[in-house]
Amino acid sequence: MAIEKMKLLSLVGALDEEYAILQELVLCEKVHLNLSHSEAYDNNYLMHEYEAMIPASSSVKEENYAELESSYYNILSNLETMAIDLELPMHFIKEDIKAYTRQQALEDYEKVQQSIGPNIEAISEKREQMKTLETLNQNLSCINRDIDFAELNHLNYFKYQVGMLSRDNRLHIKKNQENISALIFEIGEIEASREDIYIIFYLRELEEETEKLLKSLNWNKLELRPGAEGEVVACRKENESKIEILKKQIERLEKNIFENRGELILLLNKIYTRIKLELKIIELKKQVFRGNNVFVLSAWIRSKDYRRLDERIGDVTDKYVMMAKKPSELAQDVTPPTKLKNNWFFRPFELIVQLYGLPTYHEIDPTPFLAITFCLMFGIMFGDIGQGFIYFLAGFLISKKMETAGGILKRLGATSMIFGFVYGSVFGLEHLPVISDIALVQGGPLNKANIMPILIVGVAFGVAVLTISFLMGIINALKRKDLEQAFFGKNGIAGYIFFIGLISVALCLVKVIPVPVYVPVLVMLLMLVVMVFKEPLAHLMEGKRPLIHGDKGSYFIESGFEGIETILSTLSNAISFIRVGAFALNHAGLFMAFSVMAEMVPGIPLKIIILVLGNVLILTLEGLVVFIQGLRLQYYEMFSKYFGGDGIAYEPIQLEK
Repeated sequence: MAIEKMKLLSLVGALDEEYAILQELVLCEKVHLNLSHSEAYDNNYLMHEYEAMIPASSSVKEENYAELESSYYNILSNLETMAIDLELPMHFIKEDIKAYTRQQALEDYEKVQQSIGPNIEAISEKREQMKTLETLNQNLSCINRDIDFAELNHLNYFKYQVGMLSRDNRLHIKKNQENISALIFEIGEIEASREDIYIIFYLRELEEETEKLLKSLNWNKLELRPGAEGEVVACRKENESKIEILKKQIERLEKNIFENRGELILLLNKIYTRIKLELKIIELKKQVFRGNNVFVLSAWIRSKDYRRLDERIGDVTDKYVMMAKKPSELAQDVTPPTKLKNNWFFRPFELIVQLYGLPTYHEIDPTPFLAITFCLMFGIMFGDIGQGFIYFLAGFLISKKMETAGGILKRLGATSMIFGFVYGSVFGLEHLPVISDIALVQGGPLNKANIMPILIVGVAFGVAVLTISFLMGIINALKRKDLEQAFFGKNGIAGYIFFIGLISVALCLVKVIPVPVYVPVLVMLLMLVVMVFKEPLAHLMEGKRPLIHGDKGSYFIESGFEGIETILSTLSNAISFIRVGAFALNHAGLFMAFSVMAEMVPGIPLKIIILVLGNVLILTLEGLVVFIQGLRLQYYEMFSKYFGGDGIAYEPIQLEK
C-alpha cells in the first residue's frame, strides 16, 4: 500500500567489460533508464575519479551502432517472416542465452539462410500463387453466366473488364447510355453486398476514355487473370486442380525443412533472442558516458534489487564500482520513477488510478483510498444482494482472461451485496422474509422515513472523504515543500477551512449548530483573503523577497478570479455527493417501475419476464451509470484535492519489450 523505494544507481566499469556488464543489466530486467535525471557533471566526475582505479586491459574497438542496429533489425525481420511462412511459434529463450554468443547466432543465421532460405522463398511464392487462384475462384463463383473467357481473351478490336458496380451507379449508366461508348452487362451478384458483378466491353482505342468513366463510377475491378481461360465452371475446376498441386508441392518443401522440426524451432528462437538482446545492449550503450578507460551509466533501480544486481555483475567481472543514492540525497527537481506496490485487495484498482495518471515518487499512493471509497460509493448507490452476486460471479468468470477487470468487478459485487443486506433488497425485491427483517433500512430506501436520512448520509460521506482528500493534499504539498499550497492554497489548510465554513453555514441555517450564521461567513471571507494573498504570505514564511513576483496588478486579478473559482468549486464539492444518496433512491425507484408494470400484466410468466428484463436493464445500464458517477466523484471532486497524476512510470529495460 505504498510506492516502491528507488535508488539512483551509478555504475562505473572498465571499457573492456562494458559489453558483459550491460548484458547483465538487460538480463536482470530491473534497471530503469532516464537520462534526464543523470547529471553529466556527476558522471564526468566519476569517470575522472575512477580512471586510474579501473584500468582497461586492452583497447576497445569503436562500433557503428546505426549500422549494427540496421543489420540486427533486418535479421529479426527475416526471422519473423520465416516464422510466418513456416507457421512456427516465436518466443524468447532466456536459459543459457549468455553462453550463446553473438558470433554463434550470426553464424547459425547464415547457415539457416543457406539451408532453408531457398525452400522458404519457394514456399512463400507458391502460397502467393495459391492465394491468387483462390481469389480468382472466389470471384468466379459469383458469376452466374457461363462465359468462355478463352474466346474473350483473343478479341482483336475489343477489350473487356469484369468488376463490381453499385446499383445506384448502374442506374446512372442506364440513364446516360447514349453518351457511353461501351457495352455493360450484369453477369452475377454478391449476396452480402449492395454491388453486382458486371462485364464491360470497349474498343481498344477508347481504353483511356473508358478508364476515366469507370473511375468516376467507383468501378471495383475483379482480377480474373491469370487462370481465367475457358468457361467459368471449367476455369474453377482447373484452378482447384492447380491449388491441390501447389499444396502438395508446399508439403514436400516443408518436409525437407522440417526433418528436425523441434531443433529448427529451438535454433530460430535462440537466434531471435540473442539478436533482441544485442539490440537492447546497443540501446544501453547509447546512454553511457565514456572516458579513456572506463564508462559510467546512471539508472534507477528498486532498493530491494540493488544487492542482487551487485552480485550478478560481480559474477561477471570485478572491474567495476557500483554506488547508489536515495532520492532524499538528490536535488529536489530530480523525480524518481513510480512503481505502485499494493496488496491483493487494492491491486486491481491501480488500473483506475493509472487511467488518470501516476503519483509522483514523493506523493501518497491514492490506490488504497480510492479502492475503499469507490467500493463504498458503489455499494451505497447499487446495494442489492442478488444483483451484487451477479457482478461478483461475472468478475469471477472473467478473471481468468481479464484479471484486473474481473478483480474490480468482484469487489464491487461484494460491496453491493453487503449494502443489499442493509437495504434488504434481493433482485429489487425488498419484502422477502428474513432478509427484510434483518435490514437496517426498514421498508426500503423509498420509504418516506428513509429518503432524507439516505440523502444526508450521502452528503456526510462526501464531507468525510473530502476531509481526507484535503488532508492527503496538504501532506503531499508538505512533502514537496510547497508551503504556499499546503497552508494558503485552495486545496490546503485555508481551502479546507473555507470548505468547513460553507458546511457550517448550511448547518447554522437549519439550526443544527447553535452559532450565528455570520460567524462561519466571516471565517470564509477571511480564508478567501488568505488565499488571495497566498504568494506573499508563503514568501514571508520562507523569508523570500520580493513578496510578489512579477506585476502586482496581474497577480491580484488572477488571484481574484481564482477566489471566485474556489467559491464555485467548493459549492460543487459540497453538492456533488448528494448524488450518492440520490442514486440509492434511483436504484430502488427504477425497479419499482418494473414492479408496477409486472402487476399490470396478466399471468405469472409475463410478470416474471418483465421482472427479469428489469433486472437485466438495471445490471447493464444503471450499473454502468453508477460506475461512471463513482469515477466522476473520484476524478473531479477528490483527485483534484491531492493527486496530480504527474508521476513517471517505472519501466525497466526488458528483453521482451
